[in-house]
Amino acid sequence: MKTQKQPSDMYYKLLSVIRFCSRIIDLTVLLDVFSPVSCTTQGVVKLISILLYPKLYRKLATDIGQIYEKYQQMGKEYEQKLLEWNKNMKKILFACATVYSITAILILSTPIVMYVLKGERHPILLCEVPGFAADSYYGYWVNNAFNIICVMIAAFGLYAGDLYLLLFLTHSIFFYDILVLKINDLHKLLEDEDKEDRQTKIVNDIVEWHQHYLEFNDKCNLLFFWTISAHIICTTLGILSTLLIIMLKDWPGAYTYIFVCFLWLYMYCILGTRVEICNDQFCTGVYDINWYALDVRNQNTIRLMLMQSQAPRNITIAGVEPLSVSTALKITRAIYSLVMMVLRFQNK
Repeated sequence: MKTQKQPSDMYYKLLSVIRFCSRIIDLTVLLDVFSPVSCTTQGVVKLISILLYPKLYRKLATDIGQIYEKYQQMGKEYEQKLLEWNKNMKKILFACATVYSITAILILSTPIVMYVLKGERHPILLCEVPGFAADSYYGYWVNNAFNIICVMIAAFGLYAGDLYLLLFLTHSIFFYDILVLKINDLHKLLEDEDKEDRQTKIVNDIVEWHQHYLEFNDKCNLLFFWTISAHIICTTLGILSTLLIIMLKDWPGAYTYIFVCFLWLYMYCILGTRVEICNDQFCTGVYDINWYALDVRNQNTIRLMLMQSQAPRNITIAGVEPLSVSTALKITRAIYSLVMMVLRFQNK
């Protein structure tokens, strides 16, 4: 008879895949430097982040594993929620892999489409292999063959560099699910007659879980400070530099690359917005506790917890702006204003 896998087993299997992909970055980042500068900088910064904080990466991954091991033993509801975490985690990783795959395909297919439809030979990237002129027949194909390798390795390298960020930030989002189950356990206890004995224990457990969530977000902010900052800044600069290329040169792939950069920009910001929503959910969840049914000491504990939840731990960009869709829209508006100003001067 086939036994059902435990949520912790599924998590550790997923973690082993992430670790394998992350180790390969050391090899891929060497070729990543031949892709556009914004991608190069992101790849290097993500690699440096892993080299600077290896212990913290391992600790957060281990902490999540311990959560799985602990709560899968606490009842069917907790186990089902952890299994749901596994499924959602796989969906998020697959969705991000799809984004990077689509971006690579779009970048590679643009010059092919132009060659088939119009017979025009355009480079995939604006870089040349020394000794092979792009305007010669063989030089064109050699350069594009090299660019194909660079794009594929860059796409995989950037995705592998994002795996730990996706793993940790998405689990930060999932923490609210456990809070809801803990609050439900407290409410069930309050309905019983002998509620006094376990009331304080469950309230303290809820407070500890909230503290763990806040500390986890603080560690994520420290761990991904440079990764997120480099991603947003380099993506923005990539958009601006590509727009400048469009104004000065004939490169059809520029339009595809701009679209790709916007995908990368909003992919991170959507994840940051989801963390913001989770912070609001934590605050609302604390409000939903039937505090009036608690004794005075536990009421004071919940009040302190509620005060602390008013100062959420959002994921930030360089510690200045929150990582959110609203920030991405600000960046988009700033890019639009700058481009319009340049076009106005260009037409004069």
